Amino acid sequence: MDDVLDRGPIGRWRTACGTAAVLVGEEVVFAPDGTGALHTHSVSFGAETLEFRWRMLDRARLWIESEDAGEGVLVHLEFRSHETDTGRRTVLAEAGQDGFWTLLDPLERVGDA
Repeated sequence: MDDVLDRGPIGRWRTACGTAAVLVGEEVVFAPDGTGALHTHSVSFGAETLEFRWRMLDRARLWIESEDAGEGVLVHLEFRSHETDTGRRTVLAEAGQDGFWTLLDPLERVGDA
């Protein structure tokens, strides 16, 4: 997984929130062409999608720019151990934050983009 810090988080990732994912959760897709989408779902509010563009600026430095807002944000990536009610796993998070980007939880990889 260390190559993610160099080439970027290409693939499908979901928030590592354990069994709560049945009720609420997010999936982030980073496509190899620099496009992406944040899919959110909740029992109360339904589903939403936010499209964005992304690129790596340097090792572990990810730039994400929302297609809607046209604003960008720098995310410093790190891997760390994370505990949920389904067990401990290694997750991708924003350095110094509990979660990732606008999300409250860190991400776990679930597949290819």
